[in-house]
Amino acid sequence: MRAEEQFDSFYLKTRRALVHQTFALTGDLGAAQRAVRDAYVVAWHHWRKVSRYEDPRDWVRPRAWLLAQRRHTARLWHRTRSISPDDRVVLDALHKLPVSERRAWLLVELAGVPPEVAAREANAPQQTVDLHSRLGTTRLTAALGGDAASVRARVLGLADAASSAALPRPSVIRREGRRRRRTHTAVAVATATFVAVGSGAFAHQPPVTAPETEAGAGTTVEQAPSTTEVEQDDEPTLPSADDLLEVGDVAKLAPSSRWKAGDTHDNTSGDGINTVCQQERFADPDGLAALVRTFTARGPSERSVVQTMEVSQSENQARAAFKTAAAWYSGCRGKSVHLERTHRVRGIGDRAMLFDLRGWHSPRPEYTVAVAQLGQVVTSAVVTTTRGPAPSTTRVERTLATAARQICERIDTADCVSEPASRVVAPAPSGEEPGILATVDLPGLRDIRRPWAGTSPAPGRPNPAATSCDRAAFGPAGAQRTRTRTFLVPGARLPDRFGLTETYGSFRRPRAAVSFLRTVRERVARCEDRDLATEVLAPENIRRADMEGTAWRLRTELSEDRDVVFDVGFVRRGRHVAQVTFVPAGRADVRPGDFRALLVRAGQRLGELD
Repeated sequence: MRAEEQFDSFYLKTRRALVHQTFALTGDLGAAQRAVRDAYVVAWHHWRKVSRYEDPRDWVRPRAWLLAQRRHTARLWHRTRSISPDDRVVLDALHKLPVSERRAWLLVELAGVPPEVAAREANAPQQTVDLHSRLGTTRLTAALGGDAASVRARVLGLADAASSAALPRPSVIRREGRRRRRTHTAVAVATATFVAVGSGAFAHQPPVTAPETEAGAGTTVEQAPSTTEVEQDDEPTLPSADDLLEVGDVAKLAPSSRWKAGDTHDNTSGDGINTVCQQERFADPDGLAALVRTFTARGPSERSVVQTMEVSQSENQARAAFKTAAAWYSGCRGKSVHLERTHRVRGIGDRAMLFDLRGWHSPRPEYTVAVAQLGQVVTSAVVTTTRGPAPSTTRVERTLATAARQICERIDTADCVSEPASRVVAPAPSGEEPGILATVDLPGLRDIRRPWAGTSPAPGRPNPAATSCDRAAFGPAGAQRTRTRTFLVPGARLPDRFGLTETYGSFRRPRAAVSFLRTVRERVARCEDRDLATEVLAPENIRRADMEGTAWRLRTELSEDRDVVFDVGFVRRGRHVAQVTFVPAGRADVRPGDFRALLVRAGQRLGELD
């Protein structure tokens, strides 16, 4: 039989069952469909080898399961109309099982995998897999009622919902496999060098030497029959757990503390969120593989490090993953964190960034995040300091360089790291509305541990940030577009007058913006002459190549024993001008220099409008 006919027969006979199993594993039919398709594409790519397995399903199944686990959305079946109420109950019961028990039960009871194969895929002794399978049966019968046979029948019933997944013709799979062979080198869904386990954490192990090995979903090593020849495009050139940072590499971040390595895992268990600001399980949901390793330090300085490494299918996809990861830390949406500085780092891979952030809850943790792209690989190191000063930027840069150097040596580009050097740059877009301040931009307040919250941006006519001194009206001055936003601290029990408001206006030409800024400066300068109850403190000017502006602190006497203090600032960038007005309340105030820094950040955000 010709290879094409052999593959087509295998694909048509096994694809529906594999979608069913993968759907039961994740509860995400879309992820199961895409993962099964991609697994068969890779199988055709390596068909000369795969066809020599006693059962080629043992090669395809772990890859499909790994891809689906990487891509799936938790409890998606609750939002899928085509899934019956009974199927939802079954999926709920399956997904209440620990991952190790669910995988073992599906391997043994649903897929009917022989014990030795199930043990290899689960990377565990047969006795352990058998125990997990029996525990899974016990928990499922308790949740669903009946006996083991009836439980299995109800899980088999998921096949009806899984049958709605559209799968391509065999010729389409083979065409994509040929294209993959032409366009990718050293690509497999997981290689022998990328050690992973399906059940969660694993111990860091030295690489295994075998005639031919490949990793899949929930398996560290899978070995084909000894007659299989090693193909050249399977040479392990992608990074592995051996290329992650070690204790000695991170110890320099706190030399006087005691460091300990934690888990190393493939991030397919739990919610997949390992670091502050991380928004999704993976920066590249269609990547080939991922590894996460953690470290903790106790002593005079207490901190932790989380290193993540993701491998994409191409450099273009890795570039997109880098941008996604950078956006997580530039915006940090939904988190109680302030972005203090952003650095561009040179001398590490294709591109690298470093972010300094500070948390709001007490004690306020400090985060130093370094992200780099090296060819198809994106790696990051998130350093969290809970006691003692945060490590210097230079030390974190060197830690990232160490991580990058180890990866570069593996992917045969050993010269992709030189002496790192960084400079402070404007933050990447926050993910909130472009051009206006985001909650991550706002500095901390004295004695206030609650985070800021912002209103939705709205048209800035009239201008709610205007004061009696500046009387700034963007629309009448000729601004074509205005936007405004107000920030408060919910639950802090502050006076109604407290708050921070920004309004910006975009003019037709820079000359009009220059004229508007000149006018408001003159009005504030004459404010004391017009209003004897108002005191204008010395202005702080901003003069940079890309922006100009001025910040003032004003004090207005309301009575003999009561006055109001507020900060006002204007900043211009090109044809855009922003006004920021902050009214503190007692000790709910910013630290010296913070308001001016916030005004600079507002100017940086204006650059997103061009």
